Amino acid sequence: MSLVVRGADAQTGQRGEKLLVQGDAARLRVWEGESAGEVAPEHANAYEYLAYITAGALRVRLGDEEPVDLRAGDSYRVPANVPYAFEVLERATVVEVVVGDAVNR
Repeated sequence: MSLVVRGADAQTGQRGEKLLVQGDAARLRVWEGESAGEVAPEHANAYEYLAYITAGALRVRLGDEEPVDLRAGDSYRVPANVPYAFEVLERATVVEVVVGDAVNR
C-alpha cells in the first residue's frame, strides 16, 4: 500500500468512484460529479462508511429512518449491513471513508 496517492494516479473503482489512499483499516474514496436525478436503490454493504458532501445535494434514507436532504458541508454514517438508499438532488461530490474488515477484500 502506498502512503501517498496523487490525484492523477488514483484508480477508478467498479462504479466510477475514485479510489484514493488506503490503510490497513480504512480506505478513502470520492464520488465526483454524480448527476442530479441519479438514484441508488435500497441496498446494504458488509462494511461501514462515513461520508462528507463537498458539493451538491442528496436525499438519503438510512435503515428505517425518514429520508433526509443533505447539502454540501453535511455528513452522514452508513453502518455495516444497514439498508440505505439515496437520490442525487443536485450534481454532487461525496468523499467517503470506508472502515473495517472490508477494506482489504
